[in-house]
Amino acid sequence: MFKFLIRISSFLSKELTEILRQPRLILTLVLGPFLVMFLFGLGYPDQNRVLRTTYLVEDPASIQGDLKIITESVSSAIVNQGVESNKDLALAKLALNQTDLVVEVPKDALESVENNQQAQFVIYHNEVDPFQIAYIQSIARIYVEEVNGRLLQSVAEEGQENAGSLQTSLESALEKTRALKQVVPPGDTATANEVADLEKDLTTAHDQLSTFQSVGSSVLVNPFHADTTSLSNIVFTPTEFFAPAVIVLLLQHLSITFASLSIVRERRSGIIELFRVAPITAFETLIGKFLSYLFFEILLAGVITALAVWVLRVPMFGRWEDYALVVVILLFTSLAVGFLISLISQTDTQAVQYSMLLLLASIFFSGFFLDLRLMWEPMKILAWSLPATYGIQMLQNVMLRGASAPPMLLQGLALIGLGLFLVNWLLLKRRMEGQYS
Repeated sequence: MFKFLIRISSFLSKELTEILRQPRLILTLVLGPFLVMFLFGLGYPDQNRVLRTTYLVEDPASIQGDLKIITESVSSAIVNQGVESNKDLALAKLALNQTDLVVEVPKDALESVENNQQAQFVIYHNEVDPFQIAYIQSIARIYVEEVNGRLLQSVAEEGQENAGSLQTSLESALEKTRALKQVVPPGDTATANEVADLEKDLTTAHDQLSTFQSVGSSVLVNPFHADTTSLSNIVFTPTEFFAPAVIVLLLQHLSITFASLSIVRERRSGIIELFRVAPITAFETLIGKFLSYLFFEILLAGVITALAVWVLRVPMFGRWEDYALVVVILLFTSLAVGFLISLISQTDTQAVQYSMLLLLASIFFSGFFLDLRLMWEPMKILAWSLPATYGIQMLQNVMLRGASAPPMLLQGLALIGLGLFLVNWLLLKRRMEGQYS
């Protein structure tokens, strides 16, 4: 057992010496991730994109009274760039990126409504990015709802003004009804009942008109209000929300990059042949390498975490022990992936290419950009085969929700790591005992 520990510990000094002999690489790998996170936060402003908007009106004089209702938006995302009557000129400005939206105001809108048809705004844009198109569509819905609300409010205010004269007439009718009630003969029960019913109806109509006039027009057209509340009562900025995912991707990529270059270099330099004749097994070799790189990666993870939490002010609501457990299992599994790449690669260049392909796959399929719930079901098999997918889900739970890592995800990630460890052991054993025998 003592010799077993000595053989394993010898790799610690060997691998750490090999790493420390490349100070420029270490500096790049430590400061590079921090620079990426810094630029990510700097380049993602905490505000919506402002859309420069040109309004296309065929005859501005025909809607002069309603022009303010149409062109003034309470949304800060829409900036009015003026009214244009020439459609070709307006669309040319859009094509030249001199404006972001062209809103074509419907002509004969009142006539369309009177014919029981909706008047349609046509909104032109020059975007190809699906995310930007979705953003413009949401802004368009908000804009149309604002216009609808303002027109309804205008109609309601006009109705309340007309109701004033009607209420005066009702009050006069009530006075005459009460006077008529006084002159009805005592024995004429039928006439008295009819007068009483009339007075009752007029009183009800008068009360309803009073209520209608007392309610504000803005409340009449918008009787309901939505107030969204999160369980955590905290609204995260984009930088804060994406920070756990960025940490996971950085740690996974660093681990895979280091491990993927380990065995392939030793195989090319002939060190594997020395391992074969030395009193050491493939299992001991792999354990030694895992412990060496895991120790170094934990130090890097500590540096990245400290920079993220205490310099970039990324929130940390969970327990540090849960965070550490997730990070260690993520690093172990990522190293297993890296050693697998190193064992199947023939050259350093090939190992780096495999590592970069895995990084791209992790960016696009791990839930970093799009919610996994939106992903096509068959593609989820690929997503859940990546360590980053588990790491992102668990670190978001720990850092942003203050909850523990889901046991199923922890176990799944650990099983992937253990399975790859066994595969690496068998491949390394075959190389040490077969290829060089």
